[in-house]
Amino acid sequence: MTRYAPAVSQLFKSVFAAPLTLAAVACLSFAPTSLKAQRPARSAPVQTQARQIQTLAVVNGQDVTRQQIADECMRRFGESTLKSIINKQLVVTELEKAGIRITEKDVDAEIENRAKPHGWSGEHYTKTICEGRQLTLDEFRNNFIWNELALRSLASQNVKVTPEELNKRMEFEFGQRVQIRQIVLDSMQQAKKIQAQATANPANFERLAKEFSVDQVSRPVGGLITHAVRRNAGFPELEALVFGLKQGEVSRVFSVADKFVVFRCEKIFPAEQIVPEQLAVIHERLIDQISKEKLNDEAAKLFTRLEKETKIVNVLNDPKLRQEMPGVAAVVNGQKILVNQVAESCITRFGAGMLDTEINRTVLLQALKKAGRNVAEADLNAEIVRAAKANGFLKKDQSVDAAAWLKYVTQGKNKREMFYIEDEVWPTVALKAIVSGAVEVTPQDLQKSFEANFGPRVEVLWIVSNDHRKALKIWNMASANPTREYFGELAHTYSIDPASMSNYGVVPPIQRHGGRPELEKEAFNLESGEISKVIQQGEAWVTMFCIGRTEPVVTDMDAVRQDLGDDILEKKMRIAMGRAFSKLRDHAQIDNFLKGTSQPGRAYVEANRRGTNLR
Repeated sequence: MTRYAPAVSQLFKSVFAAPLTLAAVACLSFAPTSLKAQRPARSAPVQTQARQIQTLAVVNGQDVTRQQIADECMRRFGESTLKSIINKQLVVTELEKAGIRITEKDVDAEIENRAKPHGWSGEHYTKTICEGRQLTLDEFRNNFIWNELALRSLASQNVKVTPEELNKRMEFEFGQRVQIRQIVLDSMQQAKKIQAQATANPANFERLAKEFSVDQVSRPVGGLITHAVRRNAGFPELEALVFGLKQGEVSRVFSVADKFVVFRCEKIFPAEQIVPEQLAVIHERLIDQISKEKLNDEAAKLFTRLEKETKIVNVLNDPKLRQEMPGVAAVVNGQKILVNQVAESCITRFGAGMLDTEINRTVLLQALKKAGRNVAEADLNAEIVRAAKANGFLKKDQSVDAAAWLKYVTQGKNKREMFYIEDEVWPTVALKAIVSGAVEVTPQDLQKSFEANFGPRVEVLWIVSNDHRKALKIWNMASANPTREYFGELAHTYSIDPASMSNYGVVPPIQRHGGRPELEKEAFNLESGEISKVIQQGEAWVTMFCIGRTEPVVTDMDAVRQDLGDDILEKKMRIAMGRAFSKLRDHAQIDNFLKGTSQPGRAYVEANRRGTNLR
């Protein structure tokens, strides 16, 4: 039987589209902090102690052994850890050849230099980075800092910033910029048609973008791109096209990937004027930036050269060699790197996270057993199909393309597919089995979802302020001249929200039941041309100008009832799953010897009082 072991992985891109990882479930729960936030930075002494004990945790009386953690770490991180060990060995050899020595003092000085811009001590900087990245002190100093110093020392002799590179960077940061609107289309034929219409009447560009553009980010704001185009950003053809336009002019059709784009020049920002006294400081900063970028390129070239010049035999990836050389992970220029060495490095780097994963897995398995439920292969396949459908992976006949989804989410690698099922699909299905029957979709849920997704929306301009008195002052100014053009200028001048400032107040239309009840109520009470009252939203104040309302695309709820119901059920299930997982963790007795923590667990204490065995 395949072992589906849930593990902590990156948060899914869409909370309601992709299957849940255990990390994601923990974040959805109503606990005050996530599992990741509760996990302290690991330290070298604790890891050393972990090697001396065979039981790393006990969950409701069930052991999680060191061998379990070692096996899981090697399955997931063995190859990357071995590569890291080999790379470091190559660098050490190269340093010896060059007569370069990186000392503890060098590492200390580098940490102090990194801490200085933040106004921190080296100790505080180290602690912050280790906690944020879940690193041990030894790993931070001897892998990250030491490696960077070593590569910088080896590659620096080949790094030099030319006057041409400096001038290009100066032009990128301080040169002329162009703000544009875009219409993104799927076919050249349609693009040429829309381009002709826009060229004949450039003032209609915004309307055409809202009606025809397939880009969901810029479409609601009439195709406006928030960030202005700069020179030397790495897109020479696009830059040449955009910088060749006059203000208000429409471009030819520009082909990029499988899309076809038409641009309109909105505004040309002149180059910034730099006072001579600042020039030397700016040059120094830019030269340092370019040098670091070039150092990264040189480091990559250095590794490529070292790998070509070094005889490396990767035993870990070769089943035949593993039989011939038991216990050996790799041979580098005749020198053996042992599997035990790689395993110890894996545990040092990933042991604490992997232990949390196994604890979570054990908690879920115990809950499934107690509920008399299990996770079948069919359930896993059904969840994969659901995720594929939710993410839009459909065939031409509109059937779900689960194979394409798996290829996309795993980048076509079989091993990643296995971990995807273990890390994301299994915990999702397990939690759904645990909360099964506890969630229902009500008529009120359907009505609200229909109004939110398909009902009319209010098109507005808005201005965001961080001071109530300033917001009232802006409201008075807008009320004295209640026109769309003037309100847009006020937004561009005063709004602290980057999007509405850049877009002259334009923001995506406001829907019902979007999570901002007071703002929505005020927006839907406005008529075209009216200005709202000043509305507090958190620590900010918003003033709106009503443009009008959108026309609903779907008016018959029955036509979308099934899709709405499925979507609502999934969302409510996610909330229930988060709560259930949080409760399971809170009620479990967990002794974590790696962290040195103990959680008595309310359920276990009560069971012991009744004489019940939770194994």
